[in-house]
Formats: sequence, structure tokens, C-alpha cells
Amino acid sequence: MVKRLGYLSSAPRVSTRSEAELGGPRSHVLGVINAFETLGWQVNPFIVGDHVPLDWVTKGSEQSMRQNKVKVLMADLLRIGMGMTNGRRAWREMGSEVDLVYERFAAFQALGRYFNKHGILWILETNAPLFIESKQERKTLILSSLARNLEVKAYKNCDYLVCISEELKQIIVEKLNISSEKIIVMPNGVDVTFFDPNQHQAKRFFDGFTIGFVGAMTEWQGLDLLLEAVSRVRADGVDINLTFVGDGSVRTALEQKAKALSLINHCKFIGQVPREDVPTLIAGFDVGYSGQVPLKMGRMYLSPIKLYEYMAMAKPVIASDFEDSSRVVINGETGFIISAGNLQQLYETILAAYEALHQLNQMGEKAREIIINQHSWQTRVASLIDTITLERE
Repeated sequence: MVKRLGYLSSAPRVSTRSEAELGGPRSHVLGVINAFETLGWQVNPFIVGDHVPLDWVTKGSEQSMRQNKVKVLMADLLRIGMGMTNGRRAWREMGSEVDLVYERFAAFQALGRYFNKHGILWILETNAPLFIESKQERKTLILSSLARNLEVKAYKNCDYLVCISEELKQIIVEKLNISSEKIIVMPNGVDVTFFDPNQHQAKRFFDGFTIGFVGAMTEWQGLDLLLEAVSRVRADGVDINLTFVGDGSVRTALEQKAKALSLINHCKFIGQVPREDVPTLIAGFDVGYSGQVPLKMGRMYLSPIKLYEYMAMAKPVIASDFEDSSRVVINGETGFIISAGNLQQLYETILAAYEALHQLNQMGEKAREIIINQHSWQTRVASLIDTITLERE
């Protein structure tokens, strides 16, 4: 019998369209769906962001909203209304055609409850304590108390709650009083078929050694530290260059800082690109950068998809010593682990990476081998299915 999955994503700005501003969520959605399909499941997707007006999901949509509190409030009210409407609509369209629903949680949304009350297993995935992150980090939430109540209710009512990190699990258990027994930790992964260095021709912008970054340009990415460290390295007479792929709230400030540090001729700010172009650009890096710093709440619960994408493309990484890098990166063999926010150590690590130039290809090949064997989306989803099956037997 064919196993049938309903994939639900109700966030208006999360879209699989190539123009979507939120590249990380897009990769996550596609990765999970493709993994289920590869494992023999028939997937019926219900992705709200694929059907809203295009300007809701494209470049600048979040920045435009966060600058105006009235827009944020209107967005809150819109999401509340859409949550009720889309839940009923999803049930009407696929309720009789699925055996299981997997939902990517969004603020004010819980589409899976319409399926769950009819006896269909509801797996809810959360990538953050959204009532905290949306208000403190992104400033895209006004009705935080209501958002928190609805978030807690969804976490309690779902059959399983998937968290992207152990740190996120602990935050949810501590702050929201959710039972740890229903939580499954499933870090992010990568589509190793799509991110395959043998399938993409490298696109480089500099002849010299290049450190690259892919993703949303936000405060917690530690990109200002990267500029400062590279400035110090270049002052030592070492030819280091930077390629930034993506956009975000701090891009303008980073460009200004690059000019102030006399780095502008050694930095390439590419901006947002279609997903299809990302592997080609990563292939043009010598080393990938994933140097996150703690979030405003003082903790780091994210699972950086970029870390897995760099390594899948056979690129060593410079990564902060958070949960994912500690699990995935072998320091000195597949990359370099640094203390988060430590400028001096970052400077020393960039020098070490440059001095290891002739070993980087070998380090990258080992990195890809580890990702293929342990951290693909297919491996993640297969483990999830096994856990659910075992627990229900």
C-alpha cells in the first residue's frame, strides 16, 4: 500500500518559488518533501506561500513589514484569519487522501489540528520558539501573548513535535512546559543529490583565496566579525577575499563596513539568487563560513542549513562551536571550529585555513562523505519514520 503524506506549511512568506526571499525555509521544505518521496511516500503538499501574491515572499518583504508597526499588526491579524481558513481548506482538499500530516509550524497557525481530530497522525515541526524569535529577533510580531498561547496549544495537541536542535527542545520544555517525551530532535540536513560538486561548474569572483557565505544577512550570523578578521589578515599581507550570497537586514551596514575597512574591492555582495544558482556559487568558495553568535535571548538554538550545504559541496567550513558544528565538523579535518564571537580566534583560524590551502580539497571530500553517510535529508526523514513507527508499535 502506498504511504500518503500531507505536507503542510502555512506561513505566508515561506515559499518554494525560486524568487522567495527566505532561502533557508525553502531548502528545508523541499528537502523534507523530496526525502519522503525518495523513501516511497506519495506527498500532497499544501504550501500557502506558493499561492500568495509574489511580492509577499520576494526580496524586502520582511524588511518592509518590520519598519512599520501597523503593518506588523495587520500581518498578525491576517495570519490569524488565514490560519482558520487554510486549515479548513487543507482538510477539504486532502483529508481523505493522507495517512499522516507533517506540518512546518508558523505563528498563529496549526493546520494539522483539523486532521488530528479526525484521527490522522499529526507531526508538527518547529524551527524556533516563534513567539520569542518573531518579536525579539525579527520584529515581525505584535500580538505576542496570543501567539504564545496558540503556539503552546499546538505543541501540546500534536502527536509528535520535531525540534531542529537539542537546545530548542530544552527551551520549549523549560519555557512552555511541553513534555519532552513527545519531542523528536531532527537537525537540518541537505539534499546531497542537488548539492553535488560533480554536477556544478564553479563560479568564482576572485583569483585569490575566498571565504564564502550563503544565507540571510542577519545580526546573529557574525558577518561583521568576519569583515574585521579579514581586514586584519589582509593587513598582514595575505590575499583573502569574501563572497556574500544572500540579502537581509544588515546587508547595507556590512557594505558600509567593508568600505570603511578598505575591503570593498575584495568583497562581492551578490544578493539573493535563485536556489538553482546556490551550488555553483558555493563551488567557487575555498571555505564556507557559518560563524553564528548567540541570539538576543543569549542562546543559539538554530540548525544552520548552510553548514550542511557547504560540506555537501565538498567545502571545508569555518563554524562557530554550537550544536550542529560540534556534531558534524571534525576540527582540522573537515573544517575549523571557533568560539562564537571570538574575533582573535577567527583571525587565527582564517590564517590557518589559508596555510592549509593545499589540503582543503581533501578536507572537503571527507566533509562530503560524512554528510552523505549521516546528514542527508533522506537519512533524517528515515530516522524520523523509524522513531514514530517504533513508538506506535
